[in-house]
Amino acid sequence: MPGLLTKNDDILRKWKNLLETRDNIDSLQARKHWNEALRLGFPEKTQEDWRCIPLDWLLNQKFVLPNPVILSLNIVIEYALPIDALRLVFVDGRFSSELSDAEHDPFTIHIIPSASQKEAFKTPIYPEFFLHLTESLVDQVTFIHLASGKKAMRPLYLLHVTTGSGYSHCSASNKLYTSGYRCHLQQDSSSEVVVIEHFITVNSSSYLNMARFTANIGNNSKFKHYYFSFEDSSGYHFSHNDLNVGSNTHAESHNFLLGSRLTRHQTSVKLYGDSSRLILNSLMIPIGTEVFENRTWLEHTNASCNSQQLHKNIIYDCGKAVFNGTLKVSLHAPKTCAQMSNNNLLLGSTGEVYTRPQLEIYNDDVQCGHGATISCINEEQIFYLGTRGIKKSIAQRMIIDAFCSEVTEFLSNSLLKEAVQKRITDRIGG
Repeated sequence: MPGLLTKNDDILRKWKNLLETRDNIDSLQARKHWNEALRLGFPEKTQEDWRCIPLDWLLNQKFVLPNPVILSLNIVIEYALPIDALRLVFVDGRFSSELSDAEHDPFTIHIIPSASQKEAFKTPIYPEFFLHLTESLVDQVTFIHLASGKKAMRPLYLLHVTTGSGYSHCSASNKLYTSGYRCHLQQDSSSEVVVIEHFITVNSSSYLNMARFTANIGNNSKFKHYYFSFEDSSGYHFSHNDLNVGSNTHAESHNFLLGSRLTRHQTSVKLYGDSSRLILNSLMIPIGTEVFENRTWLEHTNASCNSQQLHKNIIYDCGKAVFNGTLKVSLHAPKTCAQMSNNNLLLGSTGEVYTRPQLEIYNDDVQCGHGATISCINEEQIFYLGTRGIKKSIAQRMIIDAFCSEVTEFLSNSLLKEAVQKRITDRIGG
């Protein structure tokens, strides 16, 4: 019928109304990203990159901005990781100076309107629809600068708190309280930093979180990044991390996707310098009917770089895990050494796994490989442990812990490791 809106057109109209409510559509950068989102269109199930993701869950939702809420410091302390770190707190997408540390040394931190974004850190490495939607929705950017030669003695802890309709209220309607988070790190040469991103919810209101973290990592630097999605199963989480890595640099990114009803996380990395090393790991544990997707895009553009990727998934109940990884080696990147692995452990007969590791290699002088495995708990292992007097339930947990350990061993801070292990236990039971 001429003039009748399709559901895909309708959801775009809802998001446009939300942008106009926030007045963010008046921003030049927001308009550019929104126009790009319109050009791409809301993803269709027929598109290969989206066929495993139930985006129809979003179609009948009503997207609204969170009600203003003031959190007490006690609530933040209750939910925050108990670590010694420089803490910046963001509530429903906006920076809270009252809940954050006042001293930022050795960092320089500016909270700027999204309209003031610079081209140097807004250009995506591998763009897609929800990245542009995120950029159009955020109305402030946290710009973090670490000067050349500086070493951050404490981690930089970015705590993202979603309250939905407010801490003391829950919503039973189809409202999705929608927030956008945007942070950028400019790390100059010969510097060192650990960055922790932590996403939590403080009630069971339905929500839609969209986040983007970008980093320009200078030459001869060390960068370590931890990403913890510990959200409630009543919401949706779409996130993007973009890392530009210089020469002679050691960079790590460890992603733990352990929450929300639907998660789609993308890490894009460009190694644009020589002789750098990247470690990129992830752990996903979808339970119930949750759907988690982890996507990676890694491009080697210069010589003699090394990258190691390990992505592990545990699928419980009727959960679904999706891995899409692309490793690209350009013509000008000889002596590249790169490996990408995806291992999946099915706990139950109704879980689903979709895995698609891909290589694009345009240089012959490289050592590259990729692989994927899907397995269940081995009954022979259970029997062997049983002969040692170990109960079946404990034996299963030992196997699960061993499966996770290849990723969790990169948590050098014991308190971080304990927090992740507790989250895993909460997800799959003791």
